[in-house]
Amino acid sequence: MEELNKNKLKQDMSTQEKVMQVVAEVCDVPVSDVTLNSAIGDFPAWDSMGQLAILQRMESEFDIMFEPEDMMEIEDVNDIVKAVEAKL
Repeated sequence: MEELNKNKLKQDMSTQEKVMQVVAEVCDVPVSDVTLNSAIGDFPAWDSMGQLAILQRMESEFDIMFEPEDMMEIEDVNDIVKAVEAKL
């Protein structure tokens, strides 16, 4: 049972890291430039089309599907992390 709790914690920590990595890759910036407060418009490639590319990559990476309503509410990296974790 303790092993399951450790795995869950590890998964939570890696979710944030993975989200930040995907945002960095899609926006073509170093992952060190991406914070939980990074948002649409903070990087040249993170415009409305970049947002769609980021969310599509999240769906692929985490094997999840966002509803259109979910997508409309996502504005920054923290929102993406919360949305992904809610789907896992």
